Amino acid sequence: MSWDTVLYGVVAVLVITLVLDIWRPRILREGFLISPGDNPFVTGYFPRRGDVSFDEDESEYIQDPRNVRGYADVQALNVNHDFCRMVIPKGLDDEQDRFFACALGGTEGLSSVSFRTQSVRKGFKTSRDDYMRDSDGDGKSDYCAIVKTTIGWQPKCYRALLTSFDTRSSVDPNPPSDIGEILYFYEGIMFWYRFIDDMKDYGENVTLYTIGDIQIDEAQVNPLPSQLLSGTDKRTTTLDERVSIVKGLQFDGESQFLRIGDSPDLSLGTVITMTTMRALSVWVYFEDFTNNAHILDFGNGAGQDNVFLGIIGKGDSSIDLGSTLRTAECDTEQQRVLPKLPSGAQPVEEISPMDLMRTTSANVDDFKCLGVEFFPRNLPPLQPLVNKKSTVLPQTATLLYEIWNGKQRLQHTVVTAAFKKKEWTHVCITTASGDGVRPAIQIWINGTMAKEDPNGYLPQTSFTSNNYIGKSNWISATSQYENKAELFKGSLFDLRAYNQAMPKQKIRKTVAWGKKYLGLPK
Repeated sequence: MSWDTVLYGVVAVLVITLVLDIWRPRILREGFLISPGDNPFVTGYFPRRGDVSFDEDESEYIQDPRNVRGYADVQALNVNHDFCRMVIPKGLDDEQDRFFACALGGTEGLSSVSFRTQSVRKGFKTSRDDYMRDSDGDGKSDYCAIVKTTIGWQPKCYRALLTSFDTRSSVDPNPPSDIGEILYFYEGIMFWYRFIDDMKDYGENVTLYTIGDIQIDEAQVNPLPSQLLSGTDKRTTTLDERVSIVKGLQFDGESQFLRIGDSPDLSLGTVITMTTMRALSVWVYFEDFTNNAHILDFGNGAGQDNVFLGIIGKGDSSIDLGSTLRTAECDTEQQRVLPKLPSGAQPVEEISPMDLMRTTSANVDDFKCLGVEFFPRNLPPLQPLVNKKSTVLPQTATLLYEIWNGKQRLQHTVVTAAFKKKEWTHVCITTASGDGVRPAIQIWINGTMAKEDPNGYLPQTSFTSNNYIGKSNWISATSQYENKAELFKGSLFDLRAYNQAMPKQKIRKTVAWGKKYLGLPK
């Protein structure tokens, strides 16, 4: 064998090794612990782009930070040098024009959106619950999201190909744990309003109409760049990295409320029916206890086929607060009926006629005049009931849940002191048995069961025309026994309805999920 042959053979081996090291690194690295980014050749020839990164993009496009974004590996280089994100062309605010694209490492100066999916308008399916993962084991990061299909909610992935993402999607057989939790929440969902930075029904069944110019603060969410996509793990991303403290949807208690429906006339009964509802779940924050406020009320008018969740009165009064409450309402200069001291009649100690006769000279039978009669001074009590300087109002309110069949009230369940003013409270109302007529009804407060009715009722009417969030169907009704119902004043977060019961595990996972967004201690 000549030296030329040996030399050619060595060169051929080096070329093959180099090609495999660039394009199929796993073939050479099987059995070796080599971390991403340890290949100086790849790192040098396929560097990250300097013109496209977090919130920095081509002038024609706007990044959507609500979706997954960060550095991934769609070229199978074994380094996370491809910056991937969801973009919308400027001037086209319609979400139908959104698509997912990656600015490939080593392509400085070239188009940053050539490696992309189709647009939503052309069939691309996406959601806020998206992530990137090598779902098929070919070394490339695929774009995946939880989407609604004909057989329910599934994690579907668009594979990274040679020059773009596939136009077809396939089911991810092993989604990350946080995605698995969201899939668990989707099981049996009827409608789901998260109220994080939008007012969209994530169940894709119900439309929403706002009254009183109520809006959600979109600026409250500022997702952080993904750390997992930056290099520590190129296979998965977590939804937790996009979590920031939110305030929910805020209602002013004066003119703002929501109306929902699954048809153009905003009624319910075409896509979803109330008779199939088995659970409600919502986070509630009361800024103030407005009179008989309803958090939600679905029905056909006041006392007609209603299903509602609200509070009783303006909160829980007590004996200790009774005089104070009366003082706040009545003890003003305009409401006084007694003249000012020292003239005129003034309050005196209450005494019965019998005691008056027995203890004073009015008793002509037994009383003996012993001389000058002395009367003690009328001193103020050591602990006066009326404290004019006090402005203490009820700090708790009683939860009220009712179901009506026509004009007949079937379900009436209360939980005393369920809500605390200016504190987030999670409420879950769920069936607890399989009885389709009179199931057990449980009410859970902050992940703990607070009340159970062993013989409850389900909603009785399939069609409801007045479906409100933050408003009562009784708000226009008048009564000689109580004051007019008022609008809800406070905030709502993570409102869900299910067509199946919520077990304890699901309730507590829901509470933990909400605490992350609300910044509450675990």
